[in-house]
Amino acid sequence: MDEEIPLQGGQVTAGVVRVGPTVRRPLRENSPFIHRLLSFLEQQQFIEAPRFLGIDPQNREILSFLEGTVLPGSGYRLTDAQLTLTARLIRRFHDVTLRTDLRGTGEIIMHGDLGPHNTVFRGDTPVGLIDWDDARPGTRLQDFALAVGAYVDFGNRVWSVAEQAQRIRLMCRAYGWETPVELIDYYEADLRQALENHRRAGRSEAAAIFTEEIRWFSAQAMALRRLLS
Repeated sequence: MDEEIPLQGGQVTAGVVRVGPTVRRPLRENSPFIHRLLSFLEQQQFIEAPRFLGIDPQNREILSFLEGTVLPGSGYRLTDAQLTLTARLIRRFHDVTLRTDLRGTGEIIMHGDLGPHNTVFRGDTPVGLIDWDDARPGTRLQDFALAVGAYVDFGNRVWSVAEQAQRIRLMCRAYGWETPVELIDYYEADLRQALENHRRAGRSEAAAIFTEEIRWFSAQAMALRRLLS
């Protein structure tokens, strides 16, 4: 059997290894749903998702390995071409999921954790979306707002507001999203919900981090709204 090589780069889920041309990942409670989704995407010839190949003797899922580069989840400035091509890929993924009953009453099936850390690039071209553990029925707004927040890196405190607004517009045009301010509103609301969840769970350290992030992003969001309206 080929050597097991722990995967590195991006934000890697614990226990994920490469074995030859495959990836082995621990099973999760929602793994049956993910396996059905990946099989559906394969049937639809959506080649940017890994293929589900079965379960190995160690009770891990087997997925096809997608060759390329996974970038850091924050602090990395994607090129305009990367942002444009990625937004088009997300739109194509969302549109494909309209054809499956797996979405239930959801508008689409959302990936749930889109960002550079879960995207395989070859040069400027995104050739794969990985780590589907959070995939579930949802809305375009949910998935796309959080995706843009990650690819543009909303939390970056170095890049100018004007530059960030330009990059948001770029992704919106490529996706076909007509109201960029909606993304800012959803992203800020999601931060506030995360803070409330940490407070309810008694996670004081995490709550302090999110309190500071919301304080900073609220001012950033106001400036972005002015530029994007």
